[in-house]
Amino acid sequence: MTPQAYVQTVPHHTVYGCLYIRDKHDRPVQLRSVYGSRLWQFPGGNLDAPGEDPLQTALRETVEETGLELGLGTPKLLLTHFLHAGPRLPLNKVGLIFDGGQLTADQLGRIRLDPAEHDMWAVHGLVAWQELMAPRAFDRLDAVERARHGEGPSYLITHT
Repeated sequence: MTPQAYVQTVPHHTVYGCLYIRDKHDRPVQLRSVYGSRLWQFPGGNLDAPGEDPLQTALRETVEETGLELGLGTPKLLLTHFLHAGPRLPLNKVGLIFDGGQLTADQLGRIRLDPAEHDMWAVHGLVAWQELMAPRAFDRLDAVERARHGEGPSYLITHT
């Protein structure tokens, strides 16, 4: 392979897909990661299955991370998130966050976390989440919530 051909095959970004789910009172549901800073996050993950698109990834990862299979049809895209590469992130990252809808009390009770990825799930209002989350992570939650209510943005750029 020539050096030029090799450069063209090296990825310059990664892609993730997530579902933004809420309880019956419209409060966000998030999972706490067991990795690094133990960030709160939406169910979802990086595209890593051949031929999979971001929505399929979000649905697959939600099953893997929570045990819940959500029959959503085609949910609304709430946010396109671009993260610049930096010291902790070697490649740019693009995320698509879809509206996963409201979960019933029964569905919440059936959440079974994958202990290799998450150690806790929680439901809180935005004020409580702002206190629990790192500012950049809360910016994403806030942007998703504003987009859900038609207040934008539907595009967020984060610098690491």
